[in-house]
Amino acid sequence: MNSTPGIKGHGLKGQVLRWRRGLGARVAKPSLLWLTAEGLDPAAHAGRALELVASEHLLQHLICEPGLPLADESALQAYARQLFGHYFGAAAQRWALAGWRVEGAAGVSALHGLDLQALRQGLDAHQVSLRGLRPAWAAVLQTVSAEQPDWLRAPQAALAWVEGGLLSWLALRAGVVHELRHQRLAAPTVLALHEALAEIKGQASNAATQVLLQGYGLDTAQMPALPGVRQLAPLDAAAPKPAWFEPPAQPRGALPRPDFAADSAPRSRLGWPLALCGALVLATALWSAWDSREQLGAAQQRVAALSAQLQRQPAPPRLDPAAQRGAARAQAVLDQERLRAATEVQALLQTPWGPLLSHVEQAGMGEPPEQGISWLGLDYTALRRELRLDGLAGDQALALQLVERLSAAPGWTDVVLSRFQTAGEGLVGQRFDLGAKLRPELLRDDLPRVSRSKPVTQP
Repeated sequence: MNSTPGIKGHGLKGQVLRWRRGLGARVAKPSLLWLTAEGLDPAAHAGRALELVASEHLLQHLICEPGLPLADESALQAYARQLFGHYFGAAAQRWALAGWRVEGAAGVSALHGLDLQALRQGLDAHQVSLRGLRPAWAAVLQTVSAEQPDWLRAPQAALAWVEGGLLSWLALRAGVVHELRHQRLAAPTVLALHEALAEIKGQASNAATQVLLQGYGLDTAQMPALPGVRQLAPLDAAAPKPAWFEPPAQPRGALPRPDFAADSAPRSRLGWPLALCGALVLATALWSAWDSREQLGAAQQRVAALSAQLQRQPAPPRLDPAAQRGAARAQAVLDQERLRAATEVQALLQTPWGPLLSHVEQAGMGEPPEQGISWLGLDYTALRRELRLDGLAGDQALALQLVERLSAAPGWTDVVLSRFQTAGEGLVGQRFDLGAKLRPELLRDDLPRVSRSKPVTQP
């Protein structure tokens, strides 16, 4: 074992440390951070979980007209990407999008001031778990709505969120968002803000609107009184307070919750069992490595004791050639088995368990999620790169859909159902076995979606 690369010394300790830090980040309580165009240093948050709130300076927004044929998330994002591309050019095709849909209203926020893919890669390299990346307007709206329920129930309400010289105006009707836009102030001063709000309030459609004002980055703390506008906090802080973005204990379901870090499908209750299964596989690998190391040490001690004993005794009679060849073959078989076990442990430690378990979880989700596939077991042979899954589906169509999604994902080949039968032992549904070949180096965090409807290309 000591001669196997990646297992001895710092190699094994480094793998264990990275695994422990990554697992710790997944279960840790996330820290809330404010994200600007300067980004953040992933190394400063290694092994932690983060909840990010993106400044409005990084965002563009779109509210969809009612009645558009946007049947699903793919159609909504295709429509938004087309409009953003029309107004902002080819660069908008690379922007990360976060859509939302609430009570007939729909919209999309675009992250244009930051490379989300580069940010994710930096965080992954330092085992940082990204729990969420919310637009500032949505985070503030969630917090304010919990603290000001009467304001949210008003026939006409608005939230004015200011970041220095940028005003974000969010209008609601009976608690439903119908307007979201940016307005540049003439200067980062309360006087310029007062003039902008007075102009907006002067419009006939906003005359009776109850406005809540919050923000930072202006020259003084208090804005002059303006009818219908209530200031929630001083405006002269250099940066926003984390408490302004704290998610309420019971978020309102009727408010938008766009999230750039969210998966294409909601997290399933199966995530933790799969993560636990992966942790057990790694724990078994580490135990095998340690046990093999202990056995090798004991064998070396026995060899040393035997050598000392032989030196004190007369030379034994020489074995015949056939016996020598048999002993050599037995030793060769033992050495090969030890090498195979060490190589298997090393391959298991180098397996990207995060993307692998994420693919299995996402592919097994149903609509709604509780009608998805329940996983009963996972077995992975790292040297042969073969994966076997034992699952329980409501019907055969779900299992076939699972095969289709995994077959289309990079890193998955030869995905087949090897068994399909009615479940027993108190289980309800169809039990199946799924086998696949993996190329771990090609696995990615997000599972490609299988299109089931033609995206909308015209507004």
